[in-house]
Order: sequence, then structure tokens, then C-alpha cells
Amino acid sequence: MQKIREKWQPYMLRPLIYMTFTRFLLALTAALLIDFFFSAGAGRSLKETAFLLVGFLFALLAVIAWLRLDGIQLPKLMMLRINPRKKPSRMYGDMIDYIDEQPQIAFEDLDDGEKDICILGADAFCCAAFLIASLFV
Repeated sequence: MQKIREKWQPYMLRPLIYMTFTRFLLALTAALLIDFFFSAGAGRSLKETAFLLVGFLFALLAVIAWLRLDGIQLPKLMMLRINPRKKPSRMYGDMIDYIDEQPQIAFEDLDDGEKDICILGADAFCCAAFLIASLFV
């Protein structure tokens, strides 16, 4: 916990929110698709099971991010940091139109420790959201 407090900077909030929102929507879509396609033959809703499964998957991903943050050398597959969000390209206007804007820090611009903190926060939030949703569905 102390490592997170030492490395946390306010500019990391934007990548954390984007990552959390993207991961939550992708996982929600996957869970609802699992329920839609597999519950027709089962005769009952699989939403709670799908939400529980997705919640445990995010818990596993949060533990992996925590281990990376702690400095443990993991296999190469577990050391990947994937951000599904792509930067939008601006194909209009001149550079002078954006001169007054503050530069936005993207996920790719963060160092490895900061990336791990963002991944850990996003996975922990999604884990909690899906585990709570599995209780009330």
C-alpha cells in the first residue's frame, strides 16, 4: 500500500478512469453475451454465474498487477500490460487550435510502476463491481 501512495500522481487519474471504464464495459458485454447465448438451453439465467466468473478473473488480474508492482519476476505472458483503448486521431484544425490546452498524459506515457498502479486500480474496481453485481442479479 505504501508503494502505491509513493508512486501515485494526480496525472494518473485520467488513464485510470479510461482503463476502468473500458474494462468494465468490455467485461459487462462479455458476461451478458455469455448469458444470452448459453442460458437459452439451460432454462435459467446465467448472469450471476457470469458476473461471478468475471469478478474472479478481475481479482486474478489485480493480484498479477500487485505482484508486478511488488517487483516479482513473472513469466513473460503475465508481464504484458494491455490497454485496449486507442488514441483518437485528430484530422482537423491547426496546431494553434490546441496551444492553450494542457498536454494529456496517456497510458503509454507512464512508466512501468505507474502502469501497474493504474491496472491494479482498474482491476480492483471491476472486481468489486462484478462481485457485488453477482449478489444482486
